[in-house]
Amino acid sequence: MIQNMSWAWLGGITLLVVAFIAALIWVRRVRYRRTSVMTANEREFHQRLLQALPDCEIWPQVPLLALLRPDAREGSRTFWVAFKQISNTRVDWVIARDMEVIALIELDDRSHNAKRDAKRDQILKSCGYRVVRFQSNKRPGPDQIHDAVFGAR
Repeated sequence: MIQNMSWAWLGGITLLVVAFIAALIWVRRVRYRRTSVMTANEREFHQRLLQALPDCEIWPQVPLLALLRPDAREGSRTFWVAFKQISNTRVDWVIARDMEVIALIELDDRSHNAKRDAKRDQILKSCGYRVVRFQSNKRPGPDQIHDAVFGAR
């Protein structure tokens, strides 16, 4: 009877350890959830862009890597340093006409970092892109948006 009891304890402890390990694996498993392409604020601004620029294509959340590439030998250290600077960044909107980029629009809110944005704008401008920034809290109207995109060309 004592031998059966020790095996029962050993089996119970083993079962608990296996359950604990399974729980740890389950908790650490990478999971994903669906999210919106734009925030509510960006969706509202997008409607103003559509009103202001009816003859343009408006593409939201475009990765910088779709717009430019590092100008260095692929695979070199210089290439990878430049690549890392832009690899996880996006522009809020690309404004295009006939598939040609006219301007890049950024809607700045409190999550934007002015120093980082200035560096990114410098990179984009060096490739010939025009960056137009709007302050989220200013809420420009369609006429102001149109003038900002087409006024100073």
